[in-house]
Amino acid sequence: MESKDIDQIKKNLTHWLDSLTANSNKHIIAFPKSNASSPDFIDRASAQSEMEYTVNRIYRDGLNKHSILNALEKIDDGDYGICEVCEEKIPIKRLKAIPDARYCIACQTEIENDLIVAYNPKFLKRYSFIVESSL
Repeated sequence: MESKDIDQIKKNLTHWLDSLTANSNKHIIAFPKSNASSPDFIDRASAQSEMEYTVNRIYRDGLNKHSILNALEKIDDGDYGICEVCEEKIPIKRLKAIPDARYCIACQTEIENDLIVAYNPKFLKRYSFIVESSL
């Protein structure tokens, strides 16, 4: 991988991190005040919904920040662009599209397929005897 590609990706990751940090700070500052004492049920429900949205947004931003920091650390360590499963090089096209990618496309697909199967209620119901016998 060329150093100019790495430099551009690092710049993009840093910009993305700065943007997430600024957005998280805005959400924290604008965190809705609780209307728990409001006599109106709809006001309380609306306030609760706003708080849940804000908390979820801050949580997702935190996950993204962690992923970005992980990618930046890998760049600094010289491990960037290596799949964490098969240890093959991740194609530069993928890294440009998803700069915090941890896996090559084949391994990412396998991981996603395993998650779909593992958490599919129909699968669990149909094949629960397999899961139970392996415990």
